[in-house]
Amino acid sequence: MTDLEQRVDAFGRPVQPPEPPQPPKALQIARWLWVGAVLVGVVQAFIELLDRERLIRELRQLQPEMTQTDLDAAANSGILFTFMFKALTLMVYVLLSRRMLEGRNWARVTLTVFGGFGVFNAVITVLTVSLVGQELIKRLTGTTVSALDVVFAVLVAAVEIVAIVFLYRPEANRFLREMRGAAPRRPRTVW
Repeated sequence: MTDLEQRVDAFGRPVQPPEPPQPPKALQIARWLWVGAVLVGVVQAFIELLDRERLIRELRQLQPEMTQTDLDAAANSGILFTFMFKALTLMVYVLLSRRMLEGRNWARVTLTVFGGFGVFNAVITVLTVSLVGQELIKRLTGTTVSALDVVFAVLVAAVEIVAIVFLYRPEANRFLREMRGAAPRRPRTVW
């Protein structure tokens, strides 16, 4: 006797459902590029937050009435918030890239929009630093934009551009078209 959900052929033998298509290599590479872009941002934050003295100096310029205890607490809070935000961002990118590998086009579109914002941010950063200069930015905003910030912004933008290109390769488009209307499934990748 067979299960109610089990399909059988004309002779009553169980029929295995067809194997769903596997995500193409282009989407798998794009997934790792998205995760890599976020991890580059984590490295940037870590490097910047190692310079605690600069962070406290900038806080003191913004609010000179703060005591040293308040400055230390604000610096600690800023560091904690930055790492929590980066961890949350990483989780969002992992979730979106996982859904993309399951054949969800909305996840691909969302990643594309996020990547577009990242590239736009890098272009604005580079243009602002090159046209206005670091000194004027510091006077106007109270924060410094270092050469390291510019390098990391350009690096992340480059990784995001490559990831977007992989998202829209012909094999990725074909896979997402095939998965449209298919039952949700989990890819065979290990996380």
